Amino acid sequence: MKGVLTTAACALPALALAAAGCYCIYISFGWVHILIYLLACLLFFPVAALLHEAGHLVFGGISGMRVKLGRPGVFAPSSCTVMPRRSGKMRRRFIVTALGGLAVNLLTAAVGMGLLFADGAALYFSFLAPASFYLFMINVLPAEYAGGGTDMLLAMRAAKNTAEWQVLARVLDIQGMVAEGRALADIDEDYFFSVPQIAEDEPAFIMLVSLRADYYAARGDEENAKKWGDRLESINSDI
Repeated sequence: MKGVLTTAACALPALALAAAGCYCIYISFGWVHILIYLLACLLFFPVAALLHEAGHLVFGGISGMRVKLGRPGVFAPSSCTVMPRRSGKMRRRFIVTALGGLAVNLLTAAVGMGLLFADGAALYFSFLAPASFYLFMINVLPAEYAGGGTDMLLAMRAAKNTAEWQVLARVLDIQGMVAEGRALADIDEDYFFSVPQIAEDEPAFIMLVSLRADYYAARGDEENAKKWGDRLESINSDI
């Protein structure tokens, strides 16, 4: 029910923008052109979703993060996976990457809204606004969905330095060290453990357990590698 209400709250301003565009199109071109305009608004939804993902990709690249895109969220929050290209300053880099999609959607929505006041054929391009603003709204709300947290929720967790974020930051930092060419076995053992305790079903904890198993396997410590490998399998079977 909460998800339905959130979606409706995000859809209302998008519908208002579409209605404003229809009115402007009607005044300038007549009734028939409203149908063409509405079709353009609908067809732009998947494009706006792709632009959102491209925002993560571009801002991630600037921040030294490799972004693996998931399926674009056309009418729901998007999802993507980040892998650092280097270690250090993880919080700032993660926040920039997380907010990249929002920035692109907001820019596109602003352009579309500005074109509502244009004359001639340029008015048609105000179809950019409804889909872009909807995707901005649904991702800017700090909410948790079945597929995970929205961009803003993830950015806020990083900004607040929550326990879950601290564990995720440690995972990303270790991945960054490996990306720089450092052998996993050469990383200080304490670095895999000196983190706050969080719930075992948290994705960050699951990733850390996987890294612990890989770490001990890389060091040839079969006993601990099996211990953490079994722990990982147990957690995954309980989810």
